[in-house]
Amino acid sequence: MLVRVLPVFVATAAVAAFLALSPHAEAADYTDLLNAADDFDDNDPETFDPWDFNLEPSFRFDYGTANISREAPCVPNTPSNSLEANNPRLVVDNTRCDEPRIISNKEMDYRHSRSTLDLTLRAGLYKDLELRVTVPYVFSSTRGLRYAAEDDRGQGGVSEGNSSVDPSTNRIRNHAENVFAPDQSASAYTTSLDQYQMFRFFELGGDYTTFERSGLGDPSVGIHWAPWSDYRDDTKATLLIGMDYMMPVAEIQRHDNSAVGLGVHELSWKVAASKKFDWFEPYFGAEYFLPLPAQDSLYGRTDRTQNQGQGQVLLNPPQRGQFTIGTEIIPYEDPEEDIRYSFDLRFIFGYVSEGRDYTPLFDHMTDPDNPCSGRTIESVRPVFDENDNLTNPDDVACSWVIRQPSNARGPAVYDLEDAINSGHNDPFSFTDLMSVDSYGTFGGQLGVYLQPSSYFQFKGVVGLTHHQSHLITNARTGRNSPATDADTVSMTDARERNPAYNPSYDNSGDRFKVQRFNTWHFMVTTALQF
Repeated sequence: MLVRVLPVFVATAAVAAFLALSPHAEAADYTDLLNAADDFDDNDPETFDPWDFNLEPSFRFDYGTANISREAPCVPNTPSNSLEANNPRLVVDNTRCDEPRIISNKEMDYRHSRSTLDLTLRAGLYKDLELRVTVPYVFSSTRGLRYAAEDDRGQGGVSEGNSSVDPSTNRIRNHAENVFAPDQSASAYTTSLDQYQMFRFFELGGDYTTFERSGLGDPSVGIHWAPWSDYRDDTKATLLIGMDYMMPVAEIQRHDNSAVGLGVHELSWKVAASKKFDWFEPYFGAEYFLPLPAQDSLYGRTDRTQNQGQGQVLLNPPQRGQFTIGTEIIPYEDPEEDIRYSFDLRFIFGYVSEGRDYTPLFDHMTDPDNPCSGRTIESVRPVFDENDNLTNPDDVACSWVIRQPSNARGPAVYDLEDAINSGHNDPFSFTDLMSVDSYGTFGGQLGVYLQPSSYFQFKGVVGLTHHQSHLITNARTGRNSPATDADTVSMTDARERNPAYNPSYDNSGDRFKVQRFNTWHFMVTTALQF
């Protein structure tokens, strides 16, 4: 019921904001706080401010684009090793590598957009102490992928003829017939599977294949305090200290729904300062975000069986931190009439740690309609006719799904050979998160704040954020068990192998990477004061 009523309520509040009083600006927008029960220490009844209460609807639109590339082995000359020569992903090009190494090939173009309406309730508690509550509603959040319009191979673009994500059936058949053999034993099949490279992870095309999500987002509540205020004492700078808590209340986004919740308890801390000098007010600040997985989230261990799954290295979502520096330029201000026109120029530098997270591949990889969802081991094994021709190439292309232990819907499967010999018939489906690498972010934004009278305030912001290139499939093989003395991780030991590791795309030379990832932000805010 709340999801249905919220958009109507927020829209009504947004219209009402244009007819209502606005908050009195006391500092740069980045450090501004409401206050209450305040006489400004002058004992003047006319300046006594018993309470402040704001309702601020904000509409935000984010639009981002990126390239998704994939690692590939490269050698400068024709390889003499037969195993290398039979690798369909091998690049032989002395202009791209002067010695054997790993390079990246563009595979996909990525596009995402998100339209959000935030309803923020701000309440002054006592002097420069503010409580704020924000409830977001996401009208639309989309992730779209297509074949890359330009590639790194000098072929003008990616298609089924050179894609390693959605290759043609003929390419799948030709490679499989070189790797697998008829009537292979379980041991021979698993050995051949380690050499197989032509998987179809999901279907692509020349146009974007898009998945859309919407619904109530995770609300947050915070408390912010300014122990020093430039507005009260112009010999001091304004110092703000704040803490916010985002609650995992919204439905968590999973493979079988269209929800937008993240499923984390996120704590964030902020320290900021500003100082007004005539017509400009510089500021800076630091923020830290600590997400903690909720019990029913997709984070945490993928195999909780006793004495298994201990090899999983990454469990939690990435932590984030950022520094902000900027200045508010004030061409005109009349404090007595509550008139203020200003521009805000801001730069933001951030860092995101490694962790398990939603990626641009999430919706496409976990789609219940993905042909590789719900596959048994037997259903993806190659079948040959009497002439040794492969008859089920599209099934073999889905064999990547059985290579991750946690994809088994029953107990995790760490040893495929043993599972085949025991007649394992439970389905495998990928419905999980991926392990992502750490990266930096750089952003800037320009804001326009208009307050022509006490009855109206408008904020408009446009910004751009660049995300550094980083791996989005980067799970480690596992970790050594204290019970063994081996220096390497056993790929069949349930105590050592990472259940979230899939050699099809987590192996060095096969990993996916996001590049040229830029996101534009547009936001409009009005304010209603009681």
